[in-house]
Amino acid sequence: MKRLAFAFIPVLFMLALIVGACGKQVGNSSSTPPGTVTMDATNFVVHAITVKAGDTVHFVDPAGSGGTHVICLGKDESCNTSATGPTALKGPGFTINAGDPSKDIVFDTAGTYDITCTVHPNMNVTVTVQ
Repeated sequence: MKRLAFAFIPVLFMLALIVGACGKQVGNSSSTPPGTVTMDATNFVVHAITVKAGDTVHFVDPAGSGGTHVICLGKDESCNTSATGPTALKGPGFTINAGDPSKDIVFDTAGTYDITCTVHPNMNVTVTVQ
């Protein structure tokens, strides 16, 4: 009987590996939901994201660690007042303060949108809308 019990150990081990692998997201190494641009104290966690026209992009500072972020269409801390895109991102953009849960922006039109934080140097993200 003991030999039979020991014979099942490798089978149980393999089963545990398979179940563990099935619980992981394939093709996405993080637990961040699609369409989310997370930021930390001074930067966006990702620097490019692709969504479909009509999708909502969630700008999130989960820890509220960065203090204030002022997010707008533009690049390298400078709003591009002539850029086209969602109204909420046109200069001066929108503000996320520490503790704000998130700001949702709908991207209705296909194109490539450069987005920056006017407070933090090099805090840039590109949103590609297909």
